[in-house]
Amino acid sequence: MNKSLIAILTLASFAVTACSDNDEPEIPANAITLNMTAGNSATTVGGSDVYINQSLNFTSSQCGIAVLGSNGGFDRNPDLSQIAQETAVTPGNYYQIFYAGNVSTVAGRRAYPIRYNYYNVYVDSWTYDKDNNINGAKISYVERYPQAKQLPEWGTVVETVDFSKVGYHYEYTFDKDIVIDRGYEVYNFENSNMRQHLKIDINDNRIAFSVSGSPAGKAEVILLIRYGSVYTSVTFIVQ
Repeated sequence: MNKSLIAILTLASFAVTACSDNDEPEIPANAITLNMTAGNSATTVGGSDVYINQSLNFTSSQCGIAVLGSNGGFDRNPDLSQIAQETAVTPGNYYQIFYAGNVSTVAGRRAYPIRYNYYNVYVDSWTYDKDNNINGAKISYVERYPQAKQLPEWGTVVETVDFSKVGYHYEYTFDKDIVIDRGYEVYNFENSNMRQHLKIDINDNRIAFSVSGSPAGKAEVILLIRYGSVYTSVTFIVQ
């Protein structure tokens, strides 16, 4: 089910020039502000390994970095359209930092799980040494979790399907903008053969369950559902 971003990340650099006439952003009360000195890998953004290297680029071996430009924000949900492991630091730009192992391809599109954190970052200005040479940057960042009210919490049991009551076929439809990933998993409960008799059909936001033969016991069906660039894991119990 989980196709890791590690395999598809490239070391491309995406630099977006900030508009000089933009107003200074309002820094949230929960933001952390720090000066990051170029080449100091001990000073990183939050719990990530992202630091500024000698080339004045954000760089990482474990994270993906997205450039949002000057029109980003501290409240932005994950934007996974362009991510790299190294990208130019530009005052006035917003960035997002994700642990690469948490980014998956869900229902044909990169998405981030609602249960894991990431960072929205703003580069305020360059910092200078005593000779007035650029030696790093002043940044502010906030730790965030994806927000998607359309999605249930991770691990939610959506429905218990009792075939003795609904017959041999049952369908469930999620909200219209939710897409179901086809990489579901089925696990039998103890002393059950339900999995061997269960057929599942997925089409966009609809999932259909049907059974044949003589099923016994119950099973859980675990699947990923995505809304935009955010996803969660949900469960159906079939018996």
